[in-house]
Amino acid sequence: MQHNLFRHSARRIGIGAGAVSIVAAGLFPLSAAPAAAQYGWPLCGVTSAPQTLAAGSAIDDRYHSDPALRDLLGAPTGPERESEEGGVFLRDYAGPPGWPAILYSRADTGVHEVHGLIKETMWNAGGHRATGVPITDECPTAESGGRYNHFSRGGTTPESSIYWRPGEAAHWVHDYGQNGYGIHAKWADSGWETGRYGWPTTNTMSLDNGTYTHFTGDDQQGASIYWSPDTGPHGVNGRIRDRWAALGWERSYLGYPVTDEYDTPTGKRSDFTYGCITWNRTTGAVIDSATC
Repeated sequence: MQHNLFRHSARRIGIGAGAVSIVAAGLFPLSAAPAAAQYGWPLCGVTSAPQTLAAGSAIDDRYHSDPALRDLLGAPTGPERESEEGGVFLRDYAGPPGWPAILYSRADTGVHEVHGLIKETMWNAGGHRATGVPITDECPTAESGGRYNHFSRGGTTPESSIYWRPGEAAHWVHDYGQNGYGIHAKWADSGWETGRYGWPTTNTMSLDNGTYTHFTGDDQQGASIYWSPDTGPHGVNGRIRDRWAALGWERSYLGYPVTDEYDTPTGKRSDFTYGCITWNRTTGAVIDSATC
């Protein structure tokens, strides 16, 4: 299933709870970033670049051709090197005061930087072997003064993101180990941080038979996306989510969600592997049942 990677460029220029968050922006597909943006920080789309460790490498080319990027990164603090698995080149820089930075380069995605809290979260997660290489620079989110980088272990489609906003921790949301369409893709399809699930409040976390990420919800009442091999990714929101949480989440008698929350004539409902939860808009009653 292909998910929506389009965002409004003009307007929207971890592992473990408490790390950095990832979210995308822009209304261009990443592969269609304007050519004029090839050397201008921040670069929020994928380019391509020949790879070499020789003089005039892709990393050196962008660094020396992009004054804004040089101002951000400062001086290099070590030589350019190739990763152990091959095909990924990187170089360390002083970065903003107290926040070292890295330039990454891969042939299919071009040269992109990570710095600050996002770089720290990426590093704590296990570096590019965990998150994938950055396929954008750190770019502004649509709202709340936040920042994000998109990442991919292979190809030019975002498979994970780290999002951060002022006053909050950063968080890593990803699809890895989720059969190609997981929590990150679901969140992208919903509209990222401006959609029904809002901002991530945890990293994507592992369960015995699945994964989950908690979010603020578009109404700030809380939301979650849960994934399992049998159910795929589905979102649970608000009062229904509160009841499911009180019952024990996926360990309750209801199991994993098998639908997103949907409208009924009397309110809202979410279906689960072994039952459902309903919310009545008139009475406010929230009822869980094994017979739906």
